[in-house]
Amino acid sequence: MLGVTNGIAAAADPPPAWSGDQSADNLGWNLSLSAVNGAAVDRAQPGVNVVHPGDTVTYTAKIWKKSGIGRYMTSIRQIRPAGFEYVSNTVSKQSTVTNEGTAGVKAVCAGGGCSSVPILGTKGYLDNVDFAVTYKIPTTQAFGDYNAGFVFDVYAFSTQSGANPAGAWVRVVDPAVSTTTDLQAPATAKTGETVTLTANVGPANSVGTVQFKDGATNIGGPVSVSGGVAIRSHIFDTVGPHSITAAFTAGAGFHDSVSGAKTVDVTADTTTTLQVPATAVVNADVDLTATVSPANAAGQVQFKDGDATLGAPVDVANGTAKLTKKFDAAGTHSFTAVFTGAPGYNGSTSAPAPLTVKDADWGTTTTVLEPVTATVGTPVNLSATVGPIPTGGDVKFRVDGVEVGTAPVGTGDGVAILSHTFTTAGTAKVVAEFVGTAGFTGSTSAAFDVTVKAPDTREATTTALAVTGNAAVGQAMTFKATVAPAGANGTVQFKSGTTAIGAPVPVVNGVASLTHTFDTAGTYGVTASFVGGDGFKDSVSGPTVVNVAAAGTPGGGSLDTGSLTNLFGS
Repeated sequence: MLGVTNGIAAAADPPPAWSGDQSADNLGWNLSLSAVNGAAVDRAQPGVNVVHPGDTVTYTAKIWKKSGIGRYMTSIRQIRPAGFEYVSNTVSKQSTVTNEGTAGVKAVCAGGGCSSVPILGTKGYLDNVDFAVTYKIPTTQAFGDYNAGFVFDVYAFSTQSGANPAGAWVRVVDPAVSTTTDLQAPATAKTGETVTLTANVGPANSVGTVQFKDGATNIGGPVSVSGGVAIRSHIFDTVGPHSITAAFTAGAGFHDSVSGAKTVDVTADTTTTLQVPATAVVNADVDLTATVSPANAAGQVQFKDGDATLGAPVDVANGTAKLTKKFDAAGTHSFTAVFTGAPGYNGSTSAPAPLTVKDADWGTTTTVLEPVTATVGTPVNLSATVGPIPTGGDVKFRVDGVEVGTAPVGTGDGVAILSHTFTTAGTAKVVAEFVGTAGFTGSTSAAFDVTVKAPDTREATTTALAVTGNAAVGQAMTFKATVAPAGANGTVQFKSGTTAIGAPVPVVNGVASLTHTFDTAGTYGVTASFVGGDGFKDSVSGPTVVNVAAAGTPGGGSLDTGSLTNLFGS
């Protein structure tokens, strides 16, 4: 029975393209691959029988007489390689050819192609014949090695000659070129920094694109291959090991390929800053807050005071770590925060942050002292006292809620004084605020009422006192008050010390006079107080000291009139 040779897996080198010359009694025969895609091939050339799906191949079978008597071939048959499709044939002698499928392509002589056997008259091919058959390799043909067969029948031979398979091979291979992809990537990288990923695709004329991947995630889009190279710049945004591959997607004529994985160990640099208040009070809570960047950095912060650690390391959460600490004595401190990162995060240390711890400040009380009254347009002093007496600081004065100025606090008496002129009559509320100083807390007084009067528009006056007469007990003396201006109206009350001498005396033409007798020896300070009438201000004379002698003293006593020049208004 005629057989079919199936394709087998290809070896490193293709098998022979022809059967070699074989013998059948006195006949010779062979089967050779003679053409591929219509082009003649040299069957002895290594690799000439490597073909692709879609190609056409032509096998040529030859029979010839080597010696002796003539032979008549009654039929000849080529058996196609498994799966190949019959296309056409040529026979060197006139023939009838039939495609019998898997049984082969059969040729028998016809007409002038036949010769008669002597006496018997049976017809066949005499001594020699060439039979070429062309096959199409289907585009779906499996890759591998395929063998063809050739058998023939000879008149007077008891068995069929030739062989199936005959040893005339073709190797069907993928027309696309195999490729290799090699990935170059750094062993280490840092987040936020650009790295270069390079894929080298072989052969260098490969056409296609490379998709770089981080695990199963694409890194950007596909990159075209040029000169066998595809390059992608990339920035890693997460720490840890990243498994990077390069997948080559081939264009026409090339096969896909994927690189081996390269591991890039990605780390992140960190910065640590420390926030600490500049000052604190003994036994008060002090917050030490470390901020680590990037905010997603995992790890712990060890707070330090100089070289001494403060408590246990604190876990970082959302970029911060916090430690609350009390200090039981005054003094200075210098803190640092040392961040130790989890895998992938590099450590960092903050700059030193100073802290001065002080004893608690003294509480203070501020009180407004004066003025009780004031006149619009006339400067007065606003004064306040701070207790206990501080070592410095200022007091802010506010009148009816409006700040009017600042005055320093006396370190000897605790008093602050500010000159101020009221502009509106009525009751003004004065508040004093001590702003505090080192060791002393601030404090604010209660509101202090000041009665502010409208300005006095009356005309000013002056009063001068003249004393005449014998200054002795029982002797009459005259007190004369002269009021200026001369037209001022009002009364004058003469006084000895604080004791009124008689009743008030009306002023007439600027003068008021009174006669008085002292009944006791001694010195007396005599004054004249003018009480003005409508449109005139009050005024008072300076004191005149009268030295009253005892009764009967020759010449009497004396007068100290030096004070007559010490006149003042009120």
